Amino acid sequence: MGGRLPPMFDLGPIHDPSTLVPLPEPLQQSALYARAVTRLGGRCRVLDLPSGPVRVISRRFPLLGEVALISRGPPGLDLTTAPDLRARTGARHLIVHAEDAGCAGALADAGFRRIARPRQIAEVPLAPSHAAMLAAMRGKWRNRLRHGLAQGLTVTQAAMPPDPRHWLLAAEARAARRLGYHPLPPVMIAALAGADPGAGRLFTARGPDGPIAAMLFFRHGRTATYQVGWSDAAGRAASAGPVLMWHAMQALQANGAEVIDLGLAEPRTAPGLARFKLGTGARLRVLGGSWVSSCALPRRRRPMARALVRDGALGHGEHAMP
Repeated sequence: MGGRLPPMFDLGPIHDPSTLVPLPEPLQQSALYARAVTRLGGRCRVLDLPSGPVRVISRRFPLLGEVALISRGPPGLDLTTAPDLRARTGARHLIVHAEDAGCAGALADAGFRRIARPRQIAEVPLAPSHAAMLAAMRGKWRNRLRHGLAQGLTVTQAAMPPDPRHWLLAAEARAARRLGYHPLPPVMIAALAGADPGAGRLFTARGPDGPIAAMLFFRHGRTATYQVGWSDAAGRAASAGPVLMWHAMQALQANGAEVIDLGLAEPRTAPGLARFKLGTGARLRVLGGSWVSSCALPRRRRPMARALVRDGALGHGEHAMP
């Protein structure tokens, strides 16, 4: 992870990054996430469906009874499985954050009710070579990276400690209150860090007076998920965000990751954040929205209710990015 970029105009043939990686494993469907839920006293189990296994989190509430959540799944859901999905979980109420339009269509046809529209996430492939990753970046983003690398910032990488009072989480909480987004609770981030001491990777850029920017990623399988980003005024002036992202891309790739899930990217509602994420060479992917099936609600059947997902041009959890 050197401080200089290779020449940008003599790279040889560059392959399409979209051909390099499979569909990423969502953090919410990872063994890491399941262990973190368990550490906090929750229940998470694997439900074997004909389309493949899916992790289900459940909790019992007074009066409501058992409530189950499937987040970022199930994979390959169709009408042979969707109508009985809640019964398979054993819960009175089931919420599904659908991974894609196919899953959403199956849920709609099975009578689930949509409670949140589809949103977009950004995923950046980690190509086999640094030159290919650089070539996939947008020009303005690459220029910011060059500017940042010229500032002489000290960048460190360390394991994220399982401390909900960590300074980065406190800084993000302040930014969330100011900007009005909803990050993952610090106790859950600490539980993720504690579930596998090597999974949480913290990248920090330091100036003369201390940290000026930081990014936290969680590695799970062949995927890494961007979780927290923070930068102060000095960090933004020094283009520390691109520098940290570039260091993270190289380090995560070297450790076997093939793609980074950068989280929500909404060009219409948060254009600056979306530009930052897409500048890395990331691709947009539309999720399937959120759906509910409840014993307290009559099942609503619609023949081929795919129209419910057609407005999903514009997921879960929001992230700040320097």
